[in-house]
Amino acid sequence: MKISLAKEFDNKAHQPVAHTTSPIVTGASVVALKFRDGVIIGTDTLCSYGSMADFKDVKRIRQISKNTVIAASGDHSDFQEVVRLLGEINTEALQYDDGVSPTPRDYANYLARVQYQRRNKIDPLYLMNVIAGYYNGEQYLGLVDLYGTYIEAKTVTTGFANYFCKAIIANYWREDFSEEEARKILIECFKVVFCRDARAHDRIQISVINKDGVRIEDPIQVETRWDFQKFATKANEKLHTQ
Repeated sequence: MKISLAKEFDNKAHQPVAHTTSPIVTGASVVALKFRDGVIIGTDTLCSYGSMADFKDVKRIRQISKNTVIAASGDHSDFQEVVRLLGEINTEALQYDDGVSPTPRDYANYLARVQYQRRNKIDPLYLMNVIAGYYNGEQYLGLVDLYGTYIEAKTVTTGFANYFCKAIIANYWREDFSEEEARKILIECFKVVFCRDARAHDRIQISVINKDGVRIEDPIQVETRWDFQKFATKANEKLHTQ
């Protein structure tokens, strides 16, 4: 029996509201470090569709204001929504034309409240957000998770970088590093992540925030090696002993 369009629409209108429970298009690790003159932040350019490496040229670092950027691990559509919300705040501040603009810390605090409110509605934004900036001669680096937890830190890692890069940073990073030294640590982190995370990519994008403002660079490809002898022996030792 055919159902009229009006009745079908009425049935759908009375169904319970459905929220995202499993993000589909996702971005992986973010690594950010303070250095002597600013903050450096990096992501790869891959967004995975489920387990498929589908979108390989996605810019996952976005500039919010003249001295603030944001990057995130997690649902990319949620990330786009966060960028829109923060962009509206920046636009509203510019419209007042009074010389006052939100600081990087202001954006992070606002985002923490948004994440907490969405978490309470059982409809979270599935993101680990990293906000980096430079204001009044000071570097700023903060992390906001999907529950609204807000942390300020000297180094931040998300995704698989949480597991593989903390030791690299602890062993080699110092806060008085120059930009070039911090960049080497960042690139080394993404080399390790690419070799060990199936959702990572070897093309990365880096942004530097300092007294001169925000500089978001074009993606580069990290150099990796796959010709280690033990890759051929140890990895296939069962096959070699048969």
